[in-house]
Amino acid sequence: MAQGKLKVKSNAPPNLRKGANKKKGTAFNKRKNAPIQSKKHKFEEAHKLKQVITRTVNKKNEEDIRKIAYEGQTNLSQAQLAVQEHHRKLAQNDESEASTSKGN
Repeated sequence: MAQGKLKVKSNAPPNLRKGANKKKGTAFNKRKNAPIQSKKHKFEEAHKLKQVITRTVNKKNEEDIRKIAYEGQTNLSQAQLAVQEHHRKLAQNDESEASTSKGN
């Protein structure tokens, strides 16, 4: 013969079952005109700002270093040299014309 009682699954009290159907509200209400930005967005903006600052500082440092390294040296291209020579010739022609006009 069986020694113990028949095991039966227990049911929750009826008043708890009614509360289970209720939905819990959110912790805060979102407003359409003032949405909350994610944390990721804030970190991305800070990272972009740091990158821009880094780039500008690096460019400025590179310009300063190049200026010091090439001080007194000017490396002009072929076209720039031709323009410089052209302007030099024009200046000489103007000087020679001015001196001959004064002599007359």
